[in-house]
Amino acid sequence: MIWRLAAAALAALLGLCLYATDLAARPLDQIRERGRLLLCANPNALPWSARNGERHGIQVELADALARQLGVGLEVGWVVLSYHVARVDCDLVLDSIVDPEVQRERRVKLSRPYQRGGVVLAFRPGLPPLAGEAELTPALRIGAMVGSYVRLRLGQRRIGTIPYTFEDELIEALGRGELDVAAVSPASVGFYNLGHPEAPVTAVAAFAGVPELNWTVAAGLRKADAALVESVDRALDRLIADGTLQRIYAAYGVALTVPER
Repeated sequence: MIWRLAAAALAALLGLCLYATDLAARPLDQIRERGRLLLCANPNALPWSARNGERHGIQVELADALARQLGVGLEVGWVVLSYHVARVDCDLVLDSIVDPEVQRERRVKLSRPYQRGGVVLAFRPGLPPLAGEAELTPALRIGAMVGSYVRLRLGQRRIGTIPYTFEDELIEALGRGELDVAAVSPASVGFYNLGHPEAPVTAVAAFAGVPELNWTVAAGLRKADAALVESVDRALDRLIADGTLQRIYAAYGVALTVPER
């Protein structure tokens, strides 16, 4: 598996790399004339996306629902590295972190936000969860993503962490008892517990008051005109209202928390 990033890392990396090599707008009419909406997604990153297997992930299922709302089909461009996004020249990258400054710099337009993301502390099976970050001690075996803000934050308190490159390996190590605590995305916890109901890990929202570890995500629309953004916004409104979005997330064990617009 080449690129199994955490939910946050995946969203940030793809969301920040929506470079438009051709700055001309891609009108909604052009997408409808083409007959398909082109999504960029990772081929091996469940619960978000997967090229093979029976389940193709939250992003692929959501993109398919959006395409249907727009009256077109869905095509997926599978990307392994961030710069492949421009090469594939896709229309859509889901789970783009909402950051107005980055949006201006990358010349990408965002839909309405549709989900909250962030980082939680997960505790291994059998270990009573702590109330919050302040109760962590150097004696605990704590795993975190390499280069993450969590590692820096805990390091400032002289609390060491064990670095992991891939979040699925991090949470699996927690489930096996090789770690006591892991700093992971809520989505990874939900998806792991869906597959391990006999020995779930326990999540605590230990960083609820830390802006750097909480965010909202939206659909990143490359080269979009106003009509495309408005149509995607309306489509998301309908998918939220009729419960489709909630069902997509729930199928992967992930709770949906829709942000206020």
